[in-house]
Amino acid sequence: MEEYLIKSRVGKTPLVRAERLEQELGLSKIYLKLEGNNPSGHREDRLAYLLIRDALAVGKTTLCLGVFGVLAKSLAYLSQYYDVNCVFVLPQRSKTKESKLLKYPNIEVIRHGKNHYESIQKSEELSKENHWYNVNPGLENNVLNMTALSYISDELDAQVKGELTSIFTQMSYGYLLTGIHLGFRQLWVKEQIEKLPMLYSCTTNQGNQIYESYKKNSSKILPLSREGFKITKYNKHLIGFQSSTAQEALDAVYDTGGKITGITDEELLHYTEKFRKLENIKLDVANGYAVAGFMKEAEAGNVKEGNHVILLNDGRANLEVREINRSEKLLSDEKIVSLVGEWLMEFGDPADEIQNALDNAYDKGFVIVAFHNKQVAGISIIVNFGFDKFATKYHLAYIATRKNTKGRGIATEILHKAIQLTEGNLSLHVENYNKRAIKLYEKMGFENCYSRMIYTASEE
Repeated sequence: MEEYLIKSRVGKTPLVRAERLEQELGLSKIYLKLEGNNPSGHREDRLAYLLIRDALAVGKTTLCLGVFGVLAKSLAYLSQYYDVNCVFVLPQRSKTKESKLLKYPNIEVIRHGKNHYESIQKSEELSKENHWYNVNPGLENNVLNMTALSYISDELDAQVKGELTSIFTQMSYGYLLTGIHLGFRQLWVKEQIEKLPMLYSCTTNQGNQIYESYKKNSSKILPLSREGFKITKYNKHLIGFQSSTAQEALDAVYDTGGKITGITDEELLHYTEKFRKLENIKLDVANGYAVAGFMKEAEAGNVKEGNHVILLNDGRANLEVREINRSEKLLSDEKIVSLVGEWLMEFGDPADEIQNALDNAYDKGFVIVAFHNKQVAGISIIVNFGFDKFATKYHLAYIATRKNTKGRGIATEILHKAIQLTEGNLSLHVENYNKRAIKLYEKMGFENCYSRMIYTASEE
């Protein structure tokens, strides 16, 4: 994917309706927050992006980390688009697979120590000696992590129409819950929301037992070992709390009236497989706790009608359709005009006409972009006529898709998004001989109400 797409799309993850899951569970308005649509495929891109920015802001161009997990992979991936280097210190006998990310010229791997704690200690020493940016967990990184994750709350508030009822997440080190709780608290302080959504954290049965123990004696910090709990073959460090962040996370659950939901390995496999069959979403089993927890609670009758969000750490769709604005600098005007003209071919208009429509759409209408496998695959420009009653308020001026993506339903998904954004107050023009387009529009609920006639006679 092009550099400008990488930089501008971190955190711009889609929210999609889980319509088949709604039918299966007898509930309405279930949404999936697909964090796997971040550039490297995981929620950790949010933190990696801020860490790289922070390093550059303090004049450091090398980031050092003592473990090669999801965060390291995000750093390695995003570092390719910035002028920074990464040093990963790993144990001598680490079973870390030789990822292609480690072969990039700006990535260095140092082997040291018998375990991760020794490699982390070595990486901290190297960071201090060489004036590198220390990426290992600490107070400053914790603050950045919670800040990065708090933006998810703003996104959800903007993406969901109406009050959010509940959010289901996967428990890890507590940063996600704490960050989201912080974000919604800020929205509440600003009076943008009336109440906080209930936060549900889904983990193993052992994690649930820890929470029950916590509720009985909330004055104590959770007594957890340095190594964390190796409790499941799917995620060995799922509840490896090592700081007061865990306490804050459990406070967030308690504060919002949510719950810690325990999931067995058997339930995780069962619900994840069932979800995969229902929804066209890619999801690793190790990151399936949130959806498993939601389905388990719903089947038990513990989820009532409302707006429910399931946050999937690596849940991803090959196709993402969303509105963009000019300030994002995601695509230049020249690029949009060029692609629309190229893809529409004989159905297109001169560049200055497309630009005129684009200006109106950015100012008063909508610009929709579809990404297929992280590449721009479709564009729609929706202008605002300015009428409330005389004619439709919005008009679909252009909808164009890339040639090699025909038949993948991209135009259909763009139209779904257009109808959603305009609340159905939308019209469009189509050539009488463009039978394929007419068939699609009729399928989507458009009717041929009248013929549009344009004066073309030249003046004598």
